[in-house]
Amino acid sequence: MNIELHYLQIEIIKKLALDPKLKFNSLIIEGLESEHMNYHLKKLIQLGFVEKQGEHYSLSDKGKDYSNLMDDDIKIVEKQPKSSVLIKGVRNNHGRFEHLLSKRLRQPYYGKVGRLTGKIRFGETFMEAAKRELYEETGLKAKTFVLEEIYHKIRYRENGEFVQDVIFYIFFVTGFKGDFISKLPYQENLWVSKDDINKLQLDLFEDLELEDRLEPRQLKVVEDVNIALGY
Repeated sequence: MNIELHYLQIEIIKKLALDPKLKFNSLIIEGLESEHMNYHLKKLIQLGFVEKQGEHYSLSDKGKDYSNLMDDDIKIVEKQPKSSVLIKGVRNNHGRFEHLLSKRLRQPYYGKVGRLTGKIRFGETFMEAAKRELYEETGLKAKTFVLEEIYHKIRYRENGEFVQDVIFYIFFVTGFKGDFISKLPYQENLWVSKDDINKLQLDLFEDLELEDRLEPRQLKVVEDVNIALGY
């Protein structure tokens, strides 16, 4: 949830998280004038974090979700790993195995080439996200989607600062059809074989592995903590 709230608004949310219904006087933060308090409360209502019913205030579903991410001790919203799908697309093109890859045309990792990825939307299943991302990013649909790997990727800079924390749900995908979109404003899509990699001088993600096969493997879980290269 990429919304930065004023620290007083966070305090109001914390109060409502501990008591589902509070009147205005019970919400007032010590040392804060009523007019100032009213401003922050109205702002939370406008943002959809707080609802008012009669004389009582309570958290909306959005507010409850926000409060659930808050650290009780340091009173800030904790950063959470992102959840994304990754498409491991493979096809046999007249006896030659080709892999569906994507070249990033935006930061971070500008110019890097790897698998097609996309965030999982709120309320969306892994499978729904994989099918949607494939179609939205490439114009393709596919016959087979198999969840093959859960990959927790954590990357940090040399000074120890963490810059990436993503849980990828990796789908092995085959049986493609549709009109292929080769380029979007933020990425370039391409089908390449292992032999093409060196010829095209592609700048690959360091964790990219290309396997020439059309059969999925058993589900596995991998965690990889490493220094960020090309971030």
